[in-house]
Amino acid sequence: MKKIFIIASLLLVSLAGIAQDKKPVYKSSFFGIRSDGATDNTTSIQKAIDFIAEKGGGTLEFSVGRYLTGAIELKSGVDIFLREGAVIVGATNIYAYGDHKGILWGEGVKDVTIAGKGVIDGRGPGLLRNIDEQVKMRHIDEAVVPTLVYLKDCENVNLKDFICRYPATRGTLYIIEGGNVKVEGCYTDTR
Repeated sequence: MKKIFIIASLLLVSLAGIAQDKKPVYKSSFFGIRSDGATDNTTSIQKAIDFIAEKGGGTLEFSVGRYLTGAIELKSGVDIFLREGAVIVGATNIYAYGDHKGILWGEGVKDVTIAGKGVIDGRGPGLLRNIDEQVKMRHIDEAVVPTLVYLKDCENVNLKDFICRYPATRGTLYIIEGGNVKVEGCYTDTR
């Protein structure tokens, strides 16, 4: 009987250790992020990522819907999970990106995964039209054209299984400058 108790105790301690290693999952709706394809979620998504980073990390999960956004800064320890049917939709207004080089961007971040069967849609043709209009009206001389994902000097970053659609950077889905980034199973769908 004593042996069974000891084995059961060790099993519970092992399972508790496994549970502690798993990152908490936060639903995007918890942060007031709207999936209607029309609401600008840039501020809400950024606040969600900042909150999760302050709590020590976790996963921000997007369910079915269209999530309109400008540039979002990734933070160390915060994963993005796109369920099938979830679409991150890039804004077609160049001012939504500042001088950032991607819809999702990070410099020097560590331990980040962007994964799932969802889509990142850059709406490139619309964004390029907006840039051309702004240049013609002389509101800007030129613009940094954002890609879907931009990463610089990042470590242990994984891009996995999501669909890339209509980047504004003619042919470039993600830009990786230095660091350790693994890309697996991502593909282009420009239907």
